[in-house]
Amino acid sequence: MGAGASPLPQPSSSLSLSSPRPGPGPGRLPSLSFPRNKRRQRQRHPLSLSLSPLRCSPSPHSPHSPHSPQTQQQQLVEELEEPQQQTQQTQTFLSPSSLSKLQTLSSFSRTHHFPDNHKSATLLIRPMIDPEIDSVSDLLSQSFIQTLFFPPNYVKLLAFLVKNYLLGRRALLPHATVLVGIYYSADTDAQDQHAQLACTAEISFDEHGANAASSTPFPPPDCPYICNMTVKDSLRRKGIGKRLLNTCEDLITEMTDKRDLYLHCRMVDKVPLSMYRKAGYQIVKTDSFLVWLTLQRRKYLMRKTLCDDAIGSETPTAGK
Repeated sequence: MGAGASPLPQPSSSLSLSSPRPGPGPGRLPSLSFPRNKRRQRQRHPLSLSLSPLRCSPSPHSPHSPHSPQTQQQQLVEELEEPQQQTQQTQTFLSPSSLSKLQTLSSFSRTHHFPDNHKSATLLIRPMIDPEIDSVSDLLSQSFIQTLFFPPNYVKLLAFLVKNYLLGRRALLPHATVLVGIYYSADTDAQDQHAQLACTAEISFDEHGANAASSTPFPPPDCPYICNMTVKDSLRRKGIGKRLLNTCEDLITEMTDKRDLYLHCRMVDKVPLSMYRKAGYQIVKTDSFLVWLTLQRRKYLMRKTLCDDAIGSETPTAGK
């Protein structure tokens, strides 16, 4: 799993004050003038206050009770279309290429089946939606607690920081995205399925989505990069990580023309390192010993050149 990055501040509402004087420069406060004549003040010096709308999405009743795949797909389409509506309100328009990428994200999903003697299981991987941010924050914080030098009682604080980081990354659509994997399992004779969050991974597609606080050794900012990839403890050793990695590669080939993909792997993580090597990743850089001074483990920077013909050969497609 790639090392976590410093959380980004959560976007907040914007407050704009109109004044007859030119706008203030960076680091200066707006200056307001109030004439003595109140009638002239109302006529010539109006004070306008505009607040950008805030959108609050309700959290699910349980972090492990996602909606049905059909409902989630519809909600995903609505949320990924929201940046287009915001650009119209602020009179800042996305390029045709960005609009096309948003449409690609809204329709992207991959389904993997896990046959068993007595149970059937399905893994649905797609972009994250707003009600799942809390669940993804909890999953990532649990993973970070195991890899960082944090005591277990810091889970809630770390989850809060991760949530704010994810909210910041959501604002970078379509230059970056977060994938989630929903694991559906049920007895072969049962009608109801049990759904739970199984895995997650973050992808940046270009320099606009690159993280300013990337882990060392630094990957090229203009190349696709995978980080914060983790699988729930109780669902490991089932091949979920391999399918998540394949899905990330598949999405990258649809979102960008660049084929050099990078990721980090800690030197002590032998199982993920073996999986990456079998998938075709090669070590290009290694952390210096000085990284220990920052209380971090040494990491490898790994690279793979994607091939269009090989991508998706082991990944069944759904929802396209």
